[in-house]
Amino acid sequence: METEKINGIPVDVITYDSIMEELPSWLVGKKKMIITSINPQIATYAHRYPEIIEYILHSTHRIPDGEGVVKVSQIFGGNIKTRLTGIDLIYRLLDYGNQHKLSFFLYGSHPEIIKKVVKNLQTDYPNIKIAGFIDGYTTLSEAEIVEEINRVKPTFLFVGLGFPKQEQFLARNVKNLKAKVFLDVGGSFDVISGEVSRAPNFFIKHHLEWLYRSVQRPSRIVRIFELPVFVAKATLYRIRYHSLLKKEDK
Repeated sequence: METEKINGIPVDVITYDSIMEELPSWLVGKKKMIITSINPQIATYAHRYPEIIEYILHSTHRIPDGEGVVKVSQIFGGNIKTRLTGIDLIYRLLDYGNQHKLSFFLYGSHPEIIKKVVKNLQTDYPNIKIAGFIDGYTTLSEAEIVEEINRVKPTFLFVGLGFPKQEQFLARNVKNLKAKVFLDVGGSFDVISGEVSRAPNFFIKHHLEWLYRSVQRPSRIVRIFELPVFVAKATLYRIRYHSLLKKEDK
């Protein structure tokens, strides 16, 4: 698998199809499939959290979940051609799980939201098993959360606590968690619950889903202003990287 560095963060040149083609072998193997989303926010701020950097480095699949990531790759002659959204990957994993009667554990979001997610999944994917769920406002300790997940040993674990909390949780616990496939899902539970709608096809087709979501949810408006910062940092990283290469060649 080809990997590129975006602002020093590894991002894989990968497609939905390649992930789904690999999935069966990961499910029967001994190693864990750790999928993490890399969007402009993460590529900009992950360096503040050494444990998250380590988690990303040891993840098996780092998906380009952001049009900004794709554009930066293209600007510098990279091979990342398209964005892979976390929500679309979730639906593909759910379809696979429904076909093969696999189990899922959900952790994150508001109590009422996660309950709606469970209800909708049970309706739309009747063959999957919701092995358990815990909302993001639980009073359980982290050790108790891990114990609860391990008690049911789900095939898939979706963690939706938002950046950086979801990555920090997984970074601290992924080695001890008894699941086969891990995915940080950000705000996807809000969409699955029906509380937040996806962007109309026009926005998706023209790679503007991020703009629609930012306008729809005022709390995300700051993401718009983070994009120039991300591009500037990615450009600076690229310049420094090539400067170091030239010094090493001398």
